[in-house]
Amino acid sequence: MNKKALFEHLSGIIKEKISRLQSDIADLQKGIAEDSKSSAGDKFETSREMAQQELGKLSTQLNEQQRLKSLIDNQSADKSTQVQLGAIVETNKGLFLIGIPIGNSSFQGKEVIGIGLGAPLGQLLLNKKKSDQVSFNNQQFNIEEIY
Repeated sequence: MNKKALFEHLSGIIKEKISRLQSDIADLQKGIAEDSKSSAGDKFETSREMAQQELGKLSTQLNEQQRLKSLIDNQSADKSTQVQLGAIVETNKGLFLIGIPIGNSSFQGKEVIGIGLGAPLGQLLLNKKKSDQVSFNNQQFNIEEIY
């Protein structure tokens, strides 16, 4: 598994999400500005409040994506001997990227699951070594390789 290529791939995906969110925020702000010029009354206030709430949600999502991109961009491509932040762990149940909660992503024909350090499985895998085993949700995870 080429960690550097995976991190570049994931960074590109997140960059696209950031771009879409920035575009959505700009469109929403433009819509709010245009609404304030042409509307009045309770209907306007309700519409404006809903748009402000949506703007808040988009801003939160943008901040999270920027945080994830920063996490990925600051990871070392060096191979690990034990599970730590940024390690890619190959188990009998799949590939896991530790400490970067990006969910599922396809890379070179394989499914990679990004899980946070706070996730129960992430905590169980942390500091483990090749050939170690952990049990989670009545399943046995055998660590086959750490990248």
